[in-house]
Amino acid sequence: MELVSGYSKVLLTLLLTLRIPIAAYAQLASTTSLVGTVTDSAKASMAGVEILAANEATRETYNTTTNANGYFEIQFVKVGTYTISAHQAGFETMKKTGIIVEANQIVRTDFTMQVGKVTETLTVTGTAPPIATDDPTISETLNQRSTGELPLNGRDSLKLAILTPGVIPGLKAASGLPGGGEDFIGPGVREVQNSVTLDGISILTNLVNTTSIRPSVDAVQEVQVLTGTYPAQYGGYMGVQIMLGDQERHQQSAW
Repeated sequence: MELVSGYSKVLLTLLLTLRIPIAAYAQLASTTSLVGTVTDSAKASMAGVEILAANEATRETYNTTTNANGYFEIQFVKVGTYTISAHQAGFETMKKTGIIVEANQIVRTDFTMQVGKVTETLTVTGTAPPIATDDPTISETLNQRSTGELPLNGRDSLKLAILTPGVIPGLKAASGLPGGGEDFIGPGVREVQNSVTLDGISILTNLVNTTSIRPSVDAVQEVQVLTGTYPAQYGGYMGVQIMLGDQERHQQSAW
């Protein structure tokens, strides 16, 4: 009995040890957030404004309030289309619809509140901003439809990376590697500087820095490719950042 108990303790310790890095990787792959500022008609910052973001497909909601500078931030939101509303007594309730959120994006939505009756609501159909001012990253995101319907040789989802401007296939031979490894070359960087992850876990071999597997498009919901200047969570590599996976699972792991 003591031997069995001791074995159980060792097994539990091992499982907990293995769980920690997996959760950390999942969080690194989930940086999607909603941000914005709220001002009045005189462009003065408004503190304490109630912000509500609702996923139009799942009806899942997130809420927060603006700080002293009129700024709000909601982290780790799931991919989807959102309706965001701003409410404060004495002002019209502002509502913006059709706010599209994709993987690992910081989406900005600003509000200008108008004095009015509490019962009045002003709805604006949201559009994607032409320039993402909150993130210096240059990225290309291929959604579930593109991943599933684009013609790919061998249904290899990694081939989608070369659709990103400046990214080309690497020169390393794939023979002899499990699943036929692949690598890529990005603008101004070497192919040994890349990072390729599946659901937040690296799938690169340590020796030659090529992928150890070729994920099928059936196992991938979306593909995101980053080049250029990266946020801090991608500081380990200077090359192309390729992320494959199911964003729904990423967000559940992060929470």
